This record gives sequence, C-alpha cells and structure tokens, in this order.
Amino acid sequence: MDRPPIVCRQVSGQLHDFGVDHPIKYRACEPLQLVQWWRGREHLPDERGVGYVGCDAAGLCFYVCLEDSDIYTQAQRDNERLWTLGDVVEFFVKPGKLCQDYWEIHVSPNDRIMDIHIPSRERLFKNLVPWEEVLAADSGSAKRVQVMAADRKWAVELCIPWATFGCEGVPGPGTVWQFAVCRYNYSSNLESLELSSTARLTELDFHRYEEYTDIVFV
Repeated sequence: MDRPPIVCRQVSGQLHDFGVDHPIKYRACEPLQLVQWWRGREHLPDERGVGYVGCDAAGLCFYVCLEDSDIYTQAQRDNERLWTLGDVVEFFVKPGKLCQDYWEIHVSPNDRIMDIHIPSRERLFKNLVPWEEVLAADSGSAKRVQVMAADRKWAVELCIPWATFGCEGVPGPGTVWQFAVCRYNYSSNLESLELSSTARLTELDFHRYEEYTDIVFV
C-alpha cells in the first residue's frame, strides 16, 4: 500500500522543547510513526518512535524522538559500524527516483555519527564498491542528540546541507525525493534487537528505496 507523499514544510527557530514528541520547530510537519510494516499493516514496535521531516535554508531537517527503556551503545568514534554496536537511528535520503545514489546517515545516543554515501545499491550489494569508498563520504550534517534517561527516551535532530545532494538551496516546487527514518533498538550487551522504520517496507530490508516515502517540495 503506497503512502501519500509528505509535504516538505519549512521549519524555523530554535528547538526550545527538544526531547518531546512534537517540538515547536516542527509544528507544521506531519508526525511519522516508526512501524514494522513487514509484520503487518500499521504494526507498531514495542518501543515506539515518531519522526518529522522539513527544510530550511541550510538543508533537509529531521527530528525523531524514541522510546527506549535500555539506551545502549558501545560506539566510541564517528564512522564506526554503529548499527552493530548498539542503539542507532538511520536517515536514508534518495534525491529523486532517477538517481542511483542515496545517503544513509547514522546517529547514536552518545552523539556519534556515521556517513554513508551509496553510489549504486546494486553495485554495493554485489561488492563492486569498496566499503572504504562508501564510508569515506562526509555529509557535513549538523546534529543534536539528547538522552532523557528518566523518561526512557532519546531524541535526535539532523540537518543535511543542500550541497550534500548537489543543490544550491531548497529544491524547486514539485520536486519529489524519497526518504526513510529507520531504527536499531538494542538491549544492553546487544542481547536483543527491535527494528522499525517510517517507510512501509513489505520486507525487512532498510535499503528497499522503492518503498521509501515520497517527500514533495513546495
């Protein structure tokens, strides 16, 4: 089942209430639940998350707030394989269906980041692109992370510069891109794992960009 396109609303101002489900900065943006569509329509994970996407003059902006009873990561440095080391939220952006390349940016609750630029999904999964080449990219993203241990939540805001996508500014009205916000939710010592995504993925594969959500610029 296709999801209607998301309108990319302008966001502005500071994040005065960072760490809540719907901060003022994103008040015009549609809330997007992280779901497990591959398990059934509208199937929700045990620990839920909500995300928002918008834009400003600087870049494409995301905000996500995640329930998490066991916030955990072993990550120590940027550009480690964060999804193998503990909790992480991933931001996938494909700048148009005709583009082969797309970005995959990971952020962990201890404020580490991993930038991945995939020139071709087919070439990557046929091992025709060295991992070092994929990981060598730098998105230039600005981020902020907040852990609210008492509330059993953590939150991330990420802004990816337009230049990362080869743009000088906000894409023209009617331009359509694709995106997904995905999550690895581990328990301590990586003993269990729960996955979820804003995309309606019919199979458990975060790289199924044909099923990402369309976002239209206005």
